[in-house]
Amino acid sequence: MEQEKRVGFFTSSQISRLCGSLKNGEPTKAFYTYIEDVKLEIALGRSLDVEVNTKPLKWGQLFEIILFQKKELGLNYKMAHKLTIIHDKIKHFSGTPDLIEPGVRVAENKCFYPKNFAKLSLCLLKKDVELLKEEFPSIYWQVLSNAILCEVDRAEIIVFMPYKDELIDIIEQVEQTNILEGNNLNPADYWFLQNDDIETLPYLPNDSKMKNINRFEFEVPTKDKTFLISRIKEAVELLVEL
Repeated sequence: MEQEKRVGFFTSSQISRLCGSLKNGEPTKAFYTYIEDVKLEIALGRSLDVEVNTKPLKWGQLFEIILFQKKELGLNYKMAHKLTIIHDKIKHFSGTPDLIEPGVRVAENKCFYPKNFAKLSLCLLKKDVELLKEEFPSIYWQVLSNAILCEVDRAEIIVFMPYKDELIDIIEQVEQTNILEGNNLNPADYWFLQNDDIETLPYLPNDSKMKNINRFEFEVPTKDKTFLISRIKEAVELLVEL
């Protein structure tokens, strides 16, 4: 990711912090906390976060790539997870979509561990935008934010966890090919794929009733797009650069 386009910006991955409302309609404390965090980033000239190389994080980075290579996603999507987009009219607003079909839709890929994979899959299968917004607000507002930045009216959430046989094949790819290096991933971060017991890794049984890929595409509600833009503009107005 291009850090100079994210440091000191309200970004899609954190944008849900601007979206909570009290009973009277005013923003919640998280709204003001996020503004303060962005102020601090501007003052420091760097992100407040220090990346921790956890297994779930590294798992997600690799399996987003694996998912993109699958034919099930179709041929129109382009991988954009290293492309940060800055809004051309709203200052301090940027985002990094996972996938873009230019002029049509954006998508977020989620490669979770079993519990969250199951919860998100069951939600997506209900094809209910309001339920998605209620149960997974961070994901909902993230993809909606990226739809605004990409100027499209459709968005999709995709969740993936490999079947056991798929996982075995992927581990073999990691051992026998340059799939990690070819995608700018550090092999040292993936020692666990060769060394951990496969039963400790996320996978679906080959005969699972749940599919390994679950997805939900929807038209972005105009009222939510308008609401998010208004919240971002309000946050930017309160952001006094140091």
